[in-house]
Amino acid sequence: MEQVDGTTSRLRWICACGLAISVYSLYVKMKLEEDEDYRPMCDVNENISCSLVFKSVYGEGFGLGEITKLNFPNGAIGCVFYLLYFISSFYQNHWLCLAQLIICTLTLFLCVYLGFLLLFVFYDCCLVCLAIYFIHTWLFQEVVRRYRRLYI
Repeated sequence: MEQVDGTTSRLRWICACGLAISVYSLYVKMKLEEDEDYRPMCDVNENISCSLVFKSVYGEGFGLGEITKLNFPNGAIGCVFYLLYFISSFYQNHWLCLAQLIICTLTLFLCVYLGFLLLFVFYDCCLVCLAIYFIHTWLFQEVVRRYRRLYI
């Protein structure tokens, strides 16, 4: 276990924020499946709508279900991701930090892919999606800082 420093503390807060947004995303996805008339807070108007994205094929398994067989709601995947990052932030193992860095880099590319879909396929602005992209970019920066502080 390591002593808590600024980078580790920020990393944990970022994970908590990511987890909260992911839980909200999962809640909205479940409510939309349960009730077609449900209108979530993130649906501001027809151009700013999270329900359009969550109801689509890209709302589960990032739209890659045919390739990966990963058909869980994106919010559930996000919950697991941020929870694992939070828990792993308590350890200072070199290989674990390197794995965090590699996984965070790969999932950052996934955010770029999803952002591209949001703009050029849906022509929509999903506030929940944008929040996750912001949080994930911030997470990436903190993971890089932590890796540099510990191992470079």
